[in-house]
Amino acid sequence: MKNNNNNWKVERAKKVIELLHTGIQTEDGEVRDFNILDYYKIINLSPKALYESTRDELSNFFTELELKNFYSFVVKSSNDSKLTTKAIMEVKHSVLINDELVEITDLDKTAVITSLRAKKIPLTSNLYAVALRDYLNEKYCLNEEKSKTY
Repeated sequence: MKNNNNNWKVERAKKVIELLHTGIQTEDGEVRDFNILDYYKIINLSPKALYESTRDELSNFFTELELKNFYSFVVKSSNDSKLTTKAIMEVKHSVLINDELVEITDLDKTAVITSLRAKKIPLTSNLYAVALRDYLNEKYCLNEEKSKTY
C-alpha cells in the first residue's frame, strides 16, 4: 500500500468513480452525466495520473466494472486533443440558442479560455467545448427556470 500522502488522491478518485456512476444533479433536480470539467473541479491532476497513482488502492473499494468505467473515462480524456488559443480564435462558428443562430464571439472565446487558465485546467478540445457550453448556458440563461421572465 502506498504512503499516507496518497490518501487525498484516493479520496478524490473515489468521488470521481461515484460521480461517474451516479451523475451530477443539476439545480433543477435533473441528473446529467459527469464530464471532464466536473472532474477538474474536484482535482487538478490529470485523470491518467490520478488513475495510475490510485488504482491499487481503489480495487479495495470498487468492483471491476466500476474501475473499468473509471479507466474508460481516463482513456477518453487522454485522447482529448490539446488546443491553442490561436486555434480557438481562428475558428468561426455559431450555435443554436433559443431557436436563434448566435455567433460565438472572440469575447466569448476569451472568457472561456481565461476561466480555464485561471483554474489551471488544461486547454483541450473536450474541456473547451464543455466550458463553452456552460458559459453560453449562463450567458443566455438556457436553463428554463432562469429564462422565465414572468
